[in-house]
Amino acid sequence: MAYKVFLVDDDRYVRKGLINLIDWKGCGFEVCAEADNGEDALAYISEYAPDLVITDIKMPVLDGLELIKHSLDLKTTIPNFIIITGYSDFKYAQKAVKYGVHDFILKPVDKDEIEETLKKVAEEHTKKLQLQQSRENTLAAVAFNDLITGEVDQEHLNDCMMNLNISQTRGIAYIIIEINNIAVNTMKTRETISRVMHGDDLSSAALFREHGNNRIGLLVKSEDIQEFKGDIYKFSTNLKHQLSKCLKGDVSIYVGRIVNNASEIKESYEAAMKALQFKYLENFEKPIVYGNTKHSSVNYMELDQALYQLLMEQIEENKIAEIKRTTDNMFEQFQDKAFAKDAVRTSINRVVHEVVRTVQSMEGDEKNLISLQRMLNWDHIPRTLSVIKGMFLEFLLEAAAMLNRMSKECGAVNIRRIKKYVDTHYQEDLALKNIANKFYLNPVYMGQLFKKTYGMYFKDYILQVRISEAKKKLRQTDMRIFQVAECVGFSNSDYFVTQFEKATGMTPTQYRKKL
Repeated sequence: MAYKVFLVDDDRYVRKGLINLIDWKGCGFEVCAEADNGEDALAYISEYAPDLVITDIKMPVLDGLELIKHSLDLKTTIPNFIIITGYSDFKYAQKAVKYGVHDFILKPVDKDEIEETLKKVAEEHTKKLQLQQSRENTLAAVAFNDLITGEVDQEHLNDCMMNLNISQTRGIAYIIIEINNIAVNTMKTRETISRVMHGDDLSSAALFREHGNNRIGLLVKSEDIQEFKGDIYKFSTNLKHQLSKCLKGDVSIYVGRIVNNASEIKESYEAAMKALQFKYLENFEKPIVYGNTKHSSVNYMELDQALYQLLMEQIEENKIAEIKRTTDNMFEQFQDKAFAKDAVRTSINRVVHEVVRTVQSMEGDEKNLISLQRMLNWDHIPRTLSVIKGMFLEFLLEAAAMLNRMSKECGAVNIRRIKKYVDTHYQEDLALKNIANKFYLNPVYMGQLFKKTYGMYFKDYILQVRISEAKKKLRQTDMRIFQVAECVGFSNSDYFVTQFEKATGMTPTQYRKKL
């Protein structure tokens, strides 16, 4: 961005000579205006505040040094000054230094000398603006955070509004911008957002708040959406489109409600955070505006236990087609039952961890799963639901293939599957012969292998599981004793009482009273 330079000299030919002599653009400047006397120059400086003024000393009405002196008294931003004059009087130079003039150049002007001076002025002015901007950004960031966290009292509210430059603003909204499926540099992303919103205008700095994980919070002011007739949805749609193009990625935007008072920014922030939970339920191509979603609310719940068990059985049996169908069902339920974003994450992670436990229980090394690390960290970067589903299915199929190989390599796998079957079907008829037939094993061989693997007979293990579950029912419910017996797989309540007392040293009634 070129800085504005204002030329002041009563000699028109001197001014035109300077314009044609100097490579203004190469030095970082552009001539914005000219004046032939100090009085007109002072009026221009007061109204337009140029970045640099190059002036002669001897001029009618108001000379160059008086112009500088009066400019220092203005309430506008003070420009840099360079004096170009034919007078080499030391008194002039002394006054120039006193007034903070950047350089005192004698006529005739040397092109190289003045261009070198201009470059130094531009460099110093840039550093000054950057320092000022950094200081203002720091104050704004603190004020922004205080308003969002509600840690500002009424006494300091006006200070926050001034630091955020929103004292006169009516209509503010907090939005969250999320870049999916790719890792991005936060600083560069902020620069891109600022450029999309304001071009190269350094005076229109965007107000950001870091959310981590490719998410950036942004305070949108009414002036930001003027060209969209105050429609935050149209503004967000355009911003999403422009950012997707610039960042070459999938961008999601979550919009909080518009508020009219700075003290309500926290409410808009909280609404944007709630909108984020609708991520997997709404049309990905559009911004998600809280209060204007297809679903009125989201659910923080888990999938049915039966679906988890079915999926794990299919993985252990390496039934590829069934795994795909159940995965489809799982992701359909996320949307049909309006799962919150966090609930989707919990459900997926539960399956991943269950797969890891299964591999470990079969004495396998889960680190051999190539897709495991990526799946353990899948939510460290925001992703679209279709990408998550693809990653998840890839992991499940790799795990199924691995478990299948392990099953072929180790005969004890079938016994582990039988044990797991008992753990989940203990309430059913679990006669040794029936179970052996179900798993295509010889009953005698199965009984021997079970004893060898777990150190107890098959029937004793069934009894142990049923007694353990009966204890849980006695602790957690007010079911009657015969109901507990039926619930854990005993057809005869007297036999249940006998076996319970034998295993625990007390009757079910005594066990419950002891609690």
